[in-house]
Amino acid sequence: MGWVDRLKRFGLVGTVDLNSERVGPLGAAQLAELLAYNTSVEGLDLRETGLSVDGANRIAEMLHVNSALTSLDLASNAIEDEGAMAIAGAIMQNTTLVKLELQRNGISADGARHIARALEHNTTLQYLGFAFNGFGDQGATHIAEVLAGRNTTLKQLDLGFNGVCVDGARALAHGLRNNHWLETLELGYNGITDAGVFELAEAVRVNTVLTSLGVPANGISDEGATRLSQALLENYTLVQMGLSSNNIGEQGANAMASMLMLNCAIETLYLEENELEEGGEAARALRDALDTTYSVRHLDPELQQAFLQGLHPRLGEHSLVSSLDDHLAQEVLRFCHERVRRDIQYYPKN
Repeated sequence: MGWVDRLKRFGLVGTVDLNSERVGPLGAAQLAELLAYNTSVEGLDLRETGLSVDGANRIAEMLHVNSALTSLDLASNAIEDEGAMAIAGAIMQNTTLVKLELQRNGISADGARHIARALEHNTTLQYLGFAFNGFGDQGATHIAEVLAGRNTTLKQLDLGFNGVCVDGARALAHGLRNNHWLETLELGYNGITDAGVFELAEAVRVNTVLTSLGVPANGISDEGATRLSQALLENYTLVQMGLSSNNIGEQGANAMASMLMLNCAIETLYLEENELEEGGEAARALRDALDTTYSVRHLDPELQQAFLQGLHPRLGEHSLVSSLDDHLAQEVLRFCHERVRRDIQYYPKN
């Protein structure tokens, strides 16, 4: 039984999973006709279905009129820039799509420009998977302009495996400094290096929204890790930091461990596949940092930051909490904090 017959037999409701089916451009046209005015299908998985440019055009036509779809996976379909432009035109007007996967589609910087322009007008998309396209610094810069611009809904962004180097990292850092909505940024397996991490660190220092930053496999050394750890001493919102498969040694790992002793927000730190000495000083320091720590969870964000700053030896004098009697401050914390178990992965390279 083919996929068309299955859809007709079991109905078009919930999530339609056609992952790896032989849909192709003709099948995409059939599917688009079935879904154009459908109000029951919320998810559509078309990963690796041979859509190509023509198929992407048909799906884009459907998105212009569909008012129910919230999740769309178009990864690994060779839609290229022309297909990306069609999808961009659709999401510029679409008001229901929340999640969009565009990985492995041969989209260049020009295609990224069209997607970025669409995001300036879109008001619903929260997740964009844009990895494995290779659009480089120029493409990353187009996306970064969105982060610093009018978009107020995008919360999760994956730009891994795109050949993003220092210039792209600098542009993204500028975007992060001016963005108040993005919560997760994945930049793994690019070419950011220490110079790019220096830029991102300065953004992390002032950003108050980002909760997860991933920069694995980016050629980051002790210098980059140290600069990032210094920035995290002034950040109270980042919960997860990914630094695996870099060139971080004892110095950089020690800097991270020292930061963890003062930073009450970081819960997960990935340092696997780096240059740490097995059983060395840094490994011992990281084990110490694994001890249960306290984190303020039941206060609103502004009060969380105030109290964390109040406990911070460098920033306490500037905190709102400094105006409270010490005993009262500790009593408030006693009622509002909870114990959090950290997850720190730090085994050395094989």
